[in-house]
Amino acid sequence: MRIGIIGAGAMGCLFGACLSKKNEVFLIDTNQKVVDTINAEGITVRDKNTETVCHPKAFTSSEALEPMELVIVFVKTLYTLDALKTNLFLINPDTLVLSLQNGAGNDRDLAHFIKEDRILIGTTEHNCLNMGPGRIQHNTNGVTNIGMIKADLDSLNKIKKVFTESYLDTKIYENIQEIIWNKLLINLSINSVTAVLGTKVGYLTKQKDALWLMKALVGEAIDVAIADGIAFDKAAMLANIEKFAEKHMEAITSMSQDVKNHRLTEIDHINGAVVKCAELYGVETPYNTFMVHLLHAMEGIWDIGRDSVLK
Repeated sequence: MRIGIIGAGAMGCLFGACLSKKNEVFLIDTNQKVVDTINAEGITVRDKNTETVCHPKAFTSSEALEPMELVIVFVKTLYTLDALKTNLFLINPDTLVLSLQNGAGNDRDLAHFIKEDRILIGTTEHNCLNMGPGRIQHNTNGVTNIGMIKADLDSLNKIKKVFTESYLDTKIYENIQEIIWNKLLINLSINSVTAVLGTKVGYLTKQKDALWLMKALVGEAIDVAIADGIAFDKAAMLANIEKFAEKHMEAITSMSQDVKNHRLTEIDHINGAVVKCAELYGVETPYNTFMVHLLHAMEGIWDIGRDSVLK
């Protein structure tokens, strides 16, 4: 299969490396150094005590490329619209476009350019750390969950087969929005709190105040999810998130990496997505609202303007 991946960060490199073993893969990234390194040296995936090098092709522009059968979007959510606009060369009416990005509302971003019956959304349990251009540390393996707004089992099974043959364990869900909410609840608590505190995930299970804050964020977000029609058991969900944190004690979240490197975060598509959804149902979200403003205030210290994101 001809597969285009927009964004050659840690997750884009992981999927690019895995899929390139049995498919023709093209990575698109605006960072010339990343593209040059991938083309010259390949992608190095360090997994525990082993290293694997794979050789997909990389480009800074997709203009000279033919349309793909599948395009996977792995840029940060605040760059999605611009990334799609500049890479429409990869897409024709038959192209399937999959977002495995963090947060919620990614399908609405894709719908600006892609027909609903060609849009796939999902989540992945893989966790990676960027070790430099074309080099990643694969910390956690897991399942990739995919679904469609307008369900097309033939398309979903086609992608599942391609992923599974590339050693990416994949499951299909008819109600993918429940899975998106499930991942969102993990991200809005673990990502945002570790980003503010500058800690690994495991700290949240050890320190009572950090754990309290995580539970407060999740609790009110579950109220929003229930209002949105997703049936969650609050106590069970909180227990699952604690177990997730305990399982990933040494993980460093992507938002923590953004804060450490003074980059804009995806807070608007994570905690901010909950706040926006809550407004539709009149649900109060003081903790998530505070977290959005706090992360934006931190970004302000670094003198990074969101108005310049698409420039």
